[in-house]
Amino acid sequence: MNTSQKVELGKLFFEDGIPGFSHLQFFQLMQEEESPFFLIQSTEDKDVGFWVVDPFVFFPSYEFSLSSVTKETLRINESSPVAVFSIVTIRENNQTTVNLKAPIVVNLSNRMGRQVILQEDSYSIRQQLIEQPATENK
Repeated sequence: MNTSQKVELGKLFFEDGIPGFSHLQFFQLMQEEESPFFLIQSTEDKDVGFWVVDPFVFFPSYEFSLSSVTKETLRINESSPVAVFSIVTIRENNQTTVNLKAPIVVNLSNRMGRQVILQEDSYSIRQQLIEQPATENK
């Protein structure tokens, strides 16, 4: 029996949509109960959703600065609570990667979100989430 439930954490508004889905602005943030995975699900098109994680849980040294334009767009000031998410992709051989190059930044006080493309070259769009142990049967 699957007792896992998704917990609704509130609505999010993406003024410019999410790249590739600029026509969709309204999303629901949900969390898989007792899991580091979240789901950002469109409320306008139920077929559109993104599994995301808090990148700081998996990559404690991850850091970046937001541009003044991004802060202005999301209305972020010094006292604004902010959440950061990285989109998760499951690839061939069940390899799971996250996009550290383009995090989703959410101002929790007004629920506005935006996917930000970082200028730093040190982050990958396909960063392996968990190192896979080497298998002998390749």
